Amino acid sequence: MKKFAELLVVFFAVTGILHSQSGELNVIKESGNGIYFMYYDSSNSKSTVVEFEDFLALIEAPVKDQGGNARELKDHEYGGEKILRSLAAYFNNKPLKYFLYSHWHPHSVSTVNPFLRSGVKIVSTQKNYDVIKKFIDTVSIISHLDNFIFVTDSLLISDRKNSITAHRFTKQDFPNVPTDDYLFFYMPKQNVLHCACMYNKWEGEPVDGKEMLTDREEDLHRFLMTRGISPDYLIRLSKEKKEPNDMQPMHGLHDVIHNGIKGSDIMKNFMETDQKYLDEEQDKMLQDIIKKNIPSSLVNSTVYSLLRKKELQKALSFARLQTLLNPADPNSWDTFGEVYYFLGETQLAEYYEKQSKLINPEYTNGGMEVWKKDLEDHQKIWKEFSN
Repeated sequence: MKKFAELLVVFFAVTGILHSQSGELNVIKESGNGIYFMYYDSSNSKSTVVEFEDFLALIEAPVKDQGGNARELKDHEYGGEKILRSLAAYFNNKPLKYFLYSHWHPHSVSTVNPFLRSGVKIVSTQKNYDVIKKFIDTVSIISHLDNFIFVTDSLLISDRKNSITAHRFTKQDFPNVPTDDYLFFYMPKQNVLHCACMYNKWEGEPVDGKEMLTDREEDLHRFLMTRGISPDYLIRLSKEKKEPNDMQPMHGLHDVIHNGIKGSDIMKNFMETDQKYLDEEQDKMLQDIIKKNIPSSLVNSTVYSLLRKKELQKALSFARLQTLLNPADPNSWDTFGEVYYFLGETQLAEYYEKQSKLINPEYTNGGMEVWKKDLEDHQKIWKEFSN
């Protein structure tokens, strides 16, 4: 009895040590067939870990959960060091050999320096590297330049236990890609594709009774058809709380492709609306949008598509609709202000900029400085169209 009591004391002592150290490590969950997912306290996104015979490969390091709206790119080195500690503890010091990431947004890559210092090979594209090198330590780049591997079309990492094929595609061929080019990662043994935020699955309520088909989903499906890949599951960046093994079944993408309603079709109908109808039947437009449960984000996208075409008055009408639909959103007032800025109504523009800051003082995605740069960019576009 005494010996059992002594063992019990040791057990609880060791358990206490492990518990106290758990906050220093990321949670790693096994999915099966050599695939694992790593989760973060600082982010809603996850990494995919692939185990090979003698090494590991890490896909994505989303220490910070920010997309293309990230204004300040920096290396969150503490997060990279925590990743390395977590992998070493879970996989009994099996070395991390490759770090692969889909694109340069922080919810894909928030840290690089710790991997370089550990001799890890970084799999990227030249264009994405051109962005992230701005926050990589210069000494690390010079010392580890050979550690960067750039994918031009596809790249295979393989041994007897597992394999990953990185596929590169560009915005030129797939216009809804969030960066100039992008990498998908296919694992044939498990027949899964890591597609990150390119599987931009609609999470809201049905629109006009149907699941909304996003532009990125269309591009993702077309890519799969082009490359002849038919995975069973798709891995996104965000946690998949409702799905087994934190992945999306492929039939979900097939269903929305064949039965969903396109956001682009809704926007096309908006843009073809007569200006006189917009002016005189504003309430009917609002009622129709609300009845069909059309998200205000589509109204916002319509505004910017109209700005691109230099249809400023129509853009103003939709910006006004968006503000009426969602007055508690600082982005609604920011969009409204930006259209007035494009129209030269700087007093009204400044007033609506202040309104967005009243709602959220930390709102930084718009305002006069951003609008000024946007207007300059649009003026170049308008000049090209006129020629």
